[in-house]
Amino acid sequence: MRWADVELIPEPSAGTEGRDPAGAVLTGIGASPGTARGTARTVHSVDEFSAVTPGDVLVCRTTDPAWTPLFGIAAAVITETGGMLSHAAIVAREQGIPAVLGVAGALTRVTDGTTLVVDGTHGTVHAKPASPVAGP
Repeated sequence: MRWADVELIPEPSAGTEGRDPAGAVLTGIGASPGTARGTARTVHSVDEFSAVTPGDVLVCRTTDPAWTPLFGIAAAVITETGGMLSHAAIVAREQGIPAVLGVAGALTRVTDGTTLVVDGTHGTVHAKPASPVAGP
């Protein structure tokens, strides 16, 4: 087989369409299977790592080896860049947590503190209202 014989298939524009027909808030590449619910924690740099608490959904532009410790406490990962062989995908699969990657504008479209349900199998992220606080 020669490269001239290979037809390139364009990648889908993951995450650029807003809501999908099923009501997903965000869509991207399902890079690590499973479903998790947690509080969105938007992280722009290593200086913000201390804001992530166990069970949070890590939302960031990209990851590299310095971000690996966060995968041990995050419930799921959402990144703006990356694919099936990216650092985030590999580490998420190793840790057994869902990951949706290639979500365009995730850092601006997800509000810090929002409750999210991340479906790494189907590449979708749904916002869920916070549970009401029981009053007297």
